[in-house]
Amino acid sequence: MFDTNKIRREDIFISAKLPSVGNRYEDVEDFMRRSLDSLQQDYVDLYEIGSPIGMIRKGDSFVPLDENGDILLDMKTDFVNTWKGMEEQVIAGRAKSIGLACFNQRQIQRILDHCTIKPANLSLELHVYCQQKELVSFCKNNGMSVTAEFPFGSPGLQQVLGGFEGDKKFVPSALKDPVIKDIARKHNKRPSQIILRYLIEYGVAVVIKSVKPRRLRECFDIFDFQLTREDFDRISELDRGEEGRNIGGSTCTGVLNQLERHPEFPWKS
Repeated sequence: MFDTNKIRREDIFISAKLPSVGNRYEDVEDFMRRSLDSLQQDYVDLYEIGSPIGMIRKGDSFVPLDENGDILLDMKTDFVNTWKGMEEQVIAGRAKSIGLACFNQRQIQRILDHCTIKPANLSLELHVYCQQKELVSFCKNNGMSVTAEFPFGSPGLQQVLGGFEGDKKFVPSALKDPVIKDIARKHNKRPSQIILRYLIEYGVAVVIKSVKPRRLRECFDIFDFQLTREDFDRISELDRGEEGRNIGGSTCTGVLNQLERHPEFPWKS
């Protein structure tokens, strides 16, 4: 891709995540090199520990199961020690920066208390029904950026999680929320554009996923307007707190419900 001189490597931000089966100091470099080989790159701009929960390596599976169909959890996960391996990737030039995903405030603080290189970013489930205001504020106060994954809520999550969540009842999509639709009509925009504009004004980065060029163009067409103070406050009030969470929420069932057994499960009340 970068051989055409149309796109330079420095114009692209590439990130990757350490999977739960690699959440050990001694496995970090192996999975880092695997990611680089897959991407055909010498380095990534951001490498994140994908979860505070560790799993036992079994073949090439990212969600290893035992003979009973239960997740092989590594109950001795020490992500502070894993972080040392992450720091080595920066020193070696394989990662420009390192970060965390799906960590809670207490877990992030443990990293901050023991790190040499501070986490640059936290990626997490964040949308208008699950705004995680306290955690976002904590990250900003500690010099960390925040990236909202699945910004539209359940549509993308249902596709990604598939059968892992069993008969889980997902939080409804905010794309159909009456408040969002009303503000969209006011600005002559689509509901998705209102949500993205809110998150940008909220001060977080956003990861969007689509295979349709039209939708991708729409997602970028959010910089020609601003929300009013009233618009912003109305959307802010849509936050449901923990009840708005899809990943690890109170309605979680199926195989992923087993993650609650792990001592580092980040969404314990």
